[in-house]
Amino acid sequence: MAPPEKKARTEEQAPEEAKEDKPEEKDEEMKEAEAKEEAPKEPEPPKELEEDAPVEKAKLRIKEDVKFHVPDTTMNVMQSTTGNLLMTLGEGGIQHFFAGARANVGVKSGRYMFEVKIVEYMNPVEDPNSRGAPRPKNLVRVGFSTAGSSLIMGESSEGCVCFDSEGAFVQHKKRAPVAGRFVRDEIVAVLLNLDEKSPNCNTVSLFKDGVRVSQPQPLPENLKGQALYPTVSFKQMTIHVNLGKEPLAPLPFTCRMIKDASVKDAEVSPYTAPKDGKHEVVFPVGLPDEGAFDWLDMFHEKTPGYTELSDRMVLDWAEKSGIWRQKGYKAKTSNDKPETGFNIRELDDGSVRRVLHTMAPLQARNFVVMELKGNLTKTERSETAGHFPSSSFKKTAQVIVGEPTADFKKKTHEQVLKQKQEQSDAEFRAKKAEAKRKKIIAQKQKKLEKEKRRAEKLAKKKQEALRKKIEEDKRKKEQAEKGEANKDEEEAKKEEDAKEKEKEEEDKSSEEEEEEKEEEEETVDFENVDVFGINDILNIGANTPLFKDFQFEDWTMMSLRFELHLLAHAFRHDVEDTERAGIHLDHLAFYYNKYYKKALSTKYYGLETFKELVDLVTDSVYVTKKQVIESQLDAEMECLQIFAKLTEEARRYRQLRLALGEESARLKLSSQPMQFAPGQQGQMQRGGKRGPKGGWYGDGTKGSKGGKSFGGGGGGGFQQGGSFPQHYQPPRQQSVPAPRTVAPRTVRPPTYRQSWNDSKGKGK
Repeated sequence: MAPPEKKARTEEQAPEEAKEDKPEEKDEEMKEAEAKEEAPKEPEPPKELEEDAPVEKAKLRIKEDVKFHVPDTTMNVMQSTTGNLLMTLGEGGIQHFFAGARANVGVKSGRYMFEVKIVEYMNPVEDPNSRGAPRPKNLVRVGFSTAGSSLIMGESSEGCVCFDSEGAFVQHKKRAPVAGRFVRDEIVAVLLNLDEKSPNCNTVSLFKDGVRVSQPQPLPENLKGQALYPTVSFKQMTIHVNLGKEPLAPLPFTCRMIKDASVKDAEVSPYTAPKDGKHEVVFPVGLPDEGAFDWLDMFHEKTPGYTELSDRMVLDWAEKSGIWRQKGYKAKTSNDKPETGFNIRELDDGSVRRVLHTMAPLQARNFVVMELKGNLTKTERSETAGHFPSSSFKKTAQVIVGEPTADFKKKTHEQVLKQKQEQSDAEFRAKKAEAKRKKIIAQKQKKLEKEKRRAEKLAKKKQEALRKKIEEDKRKKEQAEKGEANKDEEEAKKEEDAKEKEKEEEDKSSEEEEEEKEEEEETVDFENVDVFGINDILNIGANTPLFKDFQFEDWTMMSLRFELHLLAHAFRHDVEDTERAGIHLDHLAFYYNKYYKKALSTKYYGLETFKELVDLVTDSVYVTKKQVIESQLDAEMECLQIFAKLTEEARRYRQLRLALGEESARLKLSSQPMQFAPGQQGQMQRGGKRGPKGGWYGDGTKGSKGGKSFGGGGGGGFQQGGSFPQHYQPPRQQSVPAPRTVAPRTVRPPTYRQSWNDSKGKGK
């Protein structure tokens, strides 16, 4: 960017007279140009909140040596006798595995640090055909972990926090870049702050050569309140770990090292050497498919400190080291001899297993050799036991054949239940994901179809417009030929405007129809809709009614709800007696027949008592302690949609219970339609004629004419005494009519006296 002209002029050599004329103006111009030319300043780094650590008395500091015990390291770690120099093995395929080491002193409060320095990189010769080797080949992770957690810190471990040499911070199976890379000869320090008085409490920070390279990173919730031990995980390199009192690269503030920790802030991991100097090697002897590896898991829980030697352990180690496996790590055909499939020759041909069996006798630790087939045969068992000299190891055979213990049975049952639960959860998640996938596909398909219809519609409009234009041009040409081209321009314009307006109205109406059609085609999430939050049961969205899934039994139960609710309120209204609050349960059938002119049968609903019948619709009516039926709903309601909503809610709950295997929730309604009461059958017939004395007689035979009796119209009537004629035939069974989609009109039932008068022929 070129400087301003005024700035350029001020730098030129001018006569002294010009400088003396307007010195103030030139100074202002120079200041303005310099201000424009200044680059924006970089933001200042955050202020360092860490302060100098207070001096602690020597007698209050820990006395134990801070070091790495052999059981707290992986089998591929070789450490120096002094100086905490750690290196990894580099042959037989074990160079691809991470090595891990955890110090014996942890921090539970205060602020402390330790340092790590990469001394050398190891680059062993690899098979060019091995394509499964993880990258990068050289990597180190420095941080803190809890006692008993995995020695290999990384994304697969939850009991640790660490920084890796690529500049990433790893915690709780998550990896985020927070700092720059560090390489050989650079000293990195990891600072753990658990001081409650510090603003950086419960954080961990990384420093390189005494300079902060990352902001304080918060600890996960599961690590707060626990003792955290300095831990390193590395591969194909040699590192130096400084746990002493003085740092190699001092920080801008004084911070105490792990060796300088106070007794109240530190926790020492216990380590007891064997009394006779001999470590133990356990050889479990069991049968296949008899829970030998389940026993081994329980053995590790009860007696920690034993290193497992098995192919299962190699597979687990490879997974934690990030080595790719062709079929994944969940696919296991056998725990004793699992398939490898690493595409790394040394791991696939068993070289790493031979290296581990060679290194095991050289390390002072306890082992459990889990070779199910090898421990059963005397030859292989003796060969394996021969690797461990009797002068350094005590060899024990643990026979796990026969009746298992109660603890083993309990543990096995818990594992089986856990596996079934995990399988069920996985199937549920897969089913849910499949439903979501299908829904997304349906939405995309619908969108594509919509765009296709719009494209077709647009193409059709263009074709129509082109056709009309061609016809108009042809018409004008014919008019010009006939001498009619002198038509009034104003009329032609009006005609053209009218056509355009008509065309716009047609397009608008067609678009509205298309939008209405698309709205109708929209689907509604019917399963998750709030039943009692619906305003219109006839349209809950996309012209879908609430009762779209109603079956015959649902319509029947909705009718029962409405009838019993109406019966309870009608009886109270007609009686007008405070002492008679409602219909007694024993009289329900009588009053139901009196009001509705039809019988109420519990057999029709597949029940034995009326109490069970009322229990089916307790959301509408219920039985009090005095065995009186009362309604849950008000007598006067503006809308009767509540009965459809209650029925739909009951239907959903019933379907849920049936899905859970509760067959008692199934309704057992009879397939026969409900019949009218025998005493009312003749009255409900149609087609009767007025008799000469005010009575009625039917068109059927032998009906009693006139008087005070009723004749049946169309099919035979009743005798005067109220009995059936001999030629009476029961009505034919008819198909159940389609259920009504709206609630019936509310009509107040007749009073008891009026019903009695009508039965005697005195009322009209």
